[in-house]
Amino acid sequence: MSLFDIARLRRDPSILPASLTLVVILAVGFAASSALQSWMLYQGDRLFARTVADLGMTFAAIWLVLAVSHRLHRFRQTISAVLGTSVLLTPLLVLLIALQQPAAMFYAVKLVAWAGLLGATVWITLIVAHILKSALEVGFMTSIAIAITFLVATTVLTARLFPAAA
Repeated sequence: MSLFDIARLRRDPSILPASLTLVVILAVGFAASSALQSWMLYQGDRLFARTVADLGMTFAAIWLVLAVSHRLHRFRQTISAVLGTSVLLTPLLVLLIALQQPAAMFYAVKLVAWAGLLGATVWITLIVAHILKSALEVGFMTSIAIAITFLVATTVLTARLFPAAA
């Protein structure tokens, strides 16, 4: 329930235990959800590499932000919150990705899928910003800027690591 409260922006990551076991469990769940989404989007193209890159970039970005702000003691709770809320949103994302196939034939479905994915991206950005706001003890606009930078940087890096087949 704590992760649901964080995803709804009602609680902060401090309610989670600073447990390595929790981090490992949520990392496995995140990897599984990342692999499922990659499989749906890219038909298994470099599935393992994409999954490892996604997990590695998430860990590295959170670690870097916390290290720069001298808040590494909050790493376990912060990474648990980011990974856990991402796993919670996976069913919605999988549904929206699954709608992409029928969307090619029906404009209304395409519009719903596109709007849903845009809304989910905004919500995920707000969740990460909410988590970082608490972890870094900064204002919400600063945390939004960091979350958007994280999203853009990981998207660009992923595109560079795994260019689309010609």
